[in-house]
Order: sequence, then structure tokens, then C-alpha cells
Amino acid sequence: MSSSSQKPGAKHTWGDYKLIKPLSSGAFGRVLHMTQIDNNKEVVIKRVQYLSDEEKKLGDDEIKMLKLAQSKHIVKYLESFIDGLDLCIVMEFCSGGNLRVLIEALKKMSIKDRKIKCYMPFYQMLSSLAHLHSLGIVHRDLKPENVFLDENGNTKTADFGLSQKMASKSYLKSAGTSVYAPSEAHEQNKMIFASDIWVLAVIIIEMLTGVHPYAGRTQLETIENIKKGKMVVPLPDYIQGELK
Repeated sequence: MSSSSQKPGAKHTWGDYKLIKPLSSGAFGRVLHMTQIDNNKEVVIKRVQYLSDEEKKLGDDEIKMLKLAQSKHIVKYLESFIDGLDLCIVMEFCSGGNLRVLIEALKKMSIKDRKIKCYMPFYQMLSSLAHLHSLGIVHRDLKPENVFLDENGNTKTADFGLSQKMASKSYLKSAGTSVYAPSEAHEQNKMIFASDIWVLAVIIIEMLTGVHPYAGRTQLETIENIKKGKMVVPLPDYIQGELK
């Protein structure tokens, strides 16, 4: 039997929400699409284990980073509370799904429409990174699955579980998803502000072409392509001007 307790600033507990459907799960915990019972407001709740000192630090750090990073194109933090052995982080629900959904939809569009559809997400993701970097934060896990779309198609950068502040450091240790990590992450175990920008470029190329620019037949081959700077296909001629 679980028991809920509120963290400072929380207004609700687990019993105030009803499950709509699970969205994802993994070593990080579970992400759930929920509705707030008293007003039918849809939210996302990320449940992570909150037992050991290390788990508590990771959970608290994620909340701290999410609160600090709040801006127009960052997923909105609502509240957090403890339920049993889990920390529950409540965030806004983005009904447009993640960027992977858009990438798949773009594959069916004409080149002209793809270019038009890419401009707004590109500038909004760039805006979110500019905001994070102005605060000294490196995201460290940017990828299509961690960028969401609201009902109007606006992007919201999310998942700050691996984000860290540079502070006085010249670099941070590498983290995140290997096929969306730059060469310095693989070869030198480090990430800097430019690492986030490199990933943004990879995402935009993938949106425009439908293909990860360094995609290999296996994950290891993709990583080798990244380390060597070997793009599997050259940039198409239609990527010109500001977009290039």
C-alpha cells in the first residue's frame, strides 16, 4: 500500500490523479499520461524511485533544473510529491506528441512542405537551448524523443534528468543517448554547450531528410560515423541559406 506526501509547494497527491495511459518506461522510471480528477486537466507525471541518497539527489536535481529552466519553449513544471518509494514530477501534457512523430509525418510530405514545417521547430529549439546555455545549463540528452509539441505545434524541450550546470567547469562528462551524442562525447567523454547545438543540427537534418545523417547499419557503426564525421548522405541541395 502506497502513501503520498507533498513536497514543499505541492498542491496534490497521487490520489488526485487518474491514469489515462503509460507513455514510456525504462531505467529512469515511468512516464504516464494522467488527468487531474478535480478539473480533468491532462498532465504528464514522471515517476522515479526515490529511496537511496543517490536517487534522491538525482530526483531533486532534476526538479531544480526544470524549475530553473522554465521558459516559453521548455516543458512546464507544475509540482512534485512523494508517493510510496517514488518521486512524482508533474508537468504539462503536450498533445502533439514528441518530435519523432513529426519526423515520421514529414517523410510523407514534399520537400517544400518539409522545409516550411522545419523552420518553427528549429528556431524554437534553438531558443530553448540559448535560454539553457544563458543559465549555464548543458542539456546532455537532446533527441527527438525529448522534444514535444503542444496543440499549436510549438516545441517544448523536456527531460532534464541528465542536465547539468557548467559552473566553473570547462566541460561536463558525457551522458545521454549515444547516437545523439557528438564526437567529443565518444572520444573524450566530455560535453560542452556546443554539444547541444551539434545535436540540434542532427535533428534538423533528420527532419528535412527523414534520415539520421550518421546512421549506420548498427548502433556501433553510427557511433563510428559520428566519431569520423562521416555523414551517410551529403546535405541535399535544397538545404540553403539560413537553414544551412
